[in-house]
Amino acid sequence: MKRRNREIDKLNDLFVRYLLGKIGNEKVLEDMVNAALSDFNFEEVKDLEIIDPYNLSENIDLKESIIDIKAKTKDNQTVIIEIQLCGNTDFVKRIFYYISKNIVNEIKEGEDYKDIPRIISINLLNFNLNFGDKGKPHRCFKLIDTKNHNVDLDFIQMHILEVQRFIEIIEKSTLYELKKNKLLTWMKFFTSKNLKSIEKELKEANPIMTKVIEEYKRFTSDEKLMRAYDARDAFLLGQKMMLNREREEGKEEEKHAIAKNMKTKNMDINLISEITGLTIEEVEKL
Repeated sequence: MKRRNREIDKLNDLFVRYLLGKIGNEKVLEDMVNAALSDFNFEEVKDLEIIDPYNLSENIDLKESIIDIKAKTKDNQTVIIEIQLCGNTDFVKRIFYYISKNIVNEIKEGEDYKDIPRIISINLLNFNLNFGDKGKPHRCFKLIDTKNHNVDLDFIQMHILEVQRFIEIIEKSTLYELKKNKLLTWMKFFTSKNLKSIEKELKEANPIMTKVIEEYKRFTSDEKLMRAYDARDAFLLGQKMMLNREREEGKEEEKHAIAKNMKTKNMDINLISEITGLTIEEVEKL
């Protein structure tokens, strides 16, 4: 059944899995992966085979986050793509866990270590991480010689794309710059609020966007797919609200701990209240 199209959050993991993880969309996936690799002048991948392809019946009641897309190449490389809408630097540990788990699962005890695949992990984050610097839209972590960064063990690539940091770059990008850097076309697609207004530009800058936009329209005009999207979107919103509540509760606990410590040192209650933001009554009860 067809329905009237409406804008959706293009970073919703159900939609991304549909777009990049569906049989027949291998070239779409390949373009997105190579756009990230080219941003660091890394060798591109080809002939991607999607592992565990998208299936609506398996995704419609999805509750927990999973590896969104996994693919392999003929020359023994594994590509993992993950979408994360909220979180903090602990998510980097989760990325490393998935990389490690995939390495272990790919080789059985007694098999030759030369069969261990090279892992390319690409992570789309809809929040900003704090690494103690000014922040970067795209980072890549590898195993490197700490004294000579030109020497590395190319067993893994951990790409972290903080999507929100691309918005300012995209707004200033010319058509020429979009053509030169396909990653920007993908970020412009994922962050767009009015796809129709940039549709022509995206298609001119990156030919694969014709297929991408066709799939987007197919998804948003399908009643069953959109019901699944709405259910998933509601679940992800609930997760985000719960995480925010936990953060706020953590801040309150920290305030109380600081105030209690100040109180044991016989500091003035009014000063404790001013520093911590707690009321005088709350401080007195500690």
